[in-house]
Amino acid sequence: MKDAAYFTIVSPGTAKVRCDLCPHRCLLTDGKTGICLARRNIGGILRSLVYCRPVSTAIDPIEKKPLYHFFPGSRIFSTGPNGCTLKCLFCQNSEISQAVVPTREISAAALAEAIINSGTIGAAYTYSEPFVWFETIMEVGAIVREHGLKNVMVTNGFMEPKPLADLLTLVDAMNIDIKSMDPAFYRTLCKARLAPVLAACETAKKKCHLEITNLLIPGKNDSARDIRLLVEYVATNLGKDTPVHFSRYFPRYRMQAPPTPHKSLLLAYEIAREKLDFVYMGNVDSDVGNDTCCPSCGTVLIRRDGYSIFVNRNITQNPASGTAACPSCNYQTNIVIA
Repeated sequence: MKDAAYFTIVSPGTAKVRCDLCPHRCLLTDGKTGICLARRNIGGILRSLVYCRPVSTAIDPIEKKPLYHFFPGSRIFSTGPNGCTLKCLFCQNSEISQAVVPTREISAAALAEAIINSGTIGAAYTYSEPFVWFETIMEVGAIVREHGLKNVMVTNGFMEPKPLADLLTLVDAMNIDIKSMDPAFYRTLCKARLAPVLAACETAKKKCHLEITNLLIPGKNDSARDIRLLVEYVATNLGKDTPVHFSRYFPRYRMQAPPTPHKSLLLAYEIAREKLDFVYMGNVDSDVGNDTCCPSCGTVLIRRDGYSIFVNRNITQNPASGTAACPSCNYQTNIVIA
């Protein structure tokens, strides 16, 4: 096991430590494990139980993360650990986030080598909550970056500012899940707080490519008011060019509400399009919410049919920013292309 980063020895006499990685800041006596299931006090030292222990590896379309404006049409090496900093009753990956599946440890060098030799653009740290894999990402991500490849995180955003700042020296893109703009939703359904998530979004927006996902749950966060609060927050604090993905919920873990109706996703899409440039719908077959169009003239920049991606062959790249301009009107987008 790896000594964990970001912890404080609170009481040497009783071997009590405080984990400083996420806003829970768990106080742990000897032998106790944090809320995340990934960090344990062993003899007065906080240790990572998940260091270089992936639960799975796969090569995925970047759009599956979902990241629609970051190297569209490319492939990425996906991996992640057991554990999560949230306890969402509706968790869509509870087998690995709310429980622990068997893993085996490999070296950081071996994991990085697998990523480098995968023929992809780099690594996506995903599946459960990659923030609890902090030590692994810092080591593996540094090697990946040295080889000119990309690091991506798909995260709930429940982070402390200092470790987030460390990660942002290596991470090129994030998809952060804003589950609701209602603090009570986070308290009751996720056992967490909203404010740190919003702070992480605002920090990430300044340092890397950012996209937002909102899982719509019937009767919990899918009202017109809920959607307008989220849209207003994104437009005001992150910018109207920030892509937002409204994703369909399915019954999982401890929540058995029926799947999100298509009409709820359409409502969210229509409301969001009033103020945001790029709005998408996920986990659902739909005629809308797939393609990327120029906000200025409407030219289709990226057409999507499932995971078949067709990038407009006339799209041009701004050499200074690395982002794409519309071939019809030269409108500068935030689409990162090769």
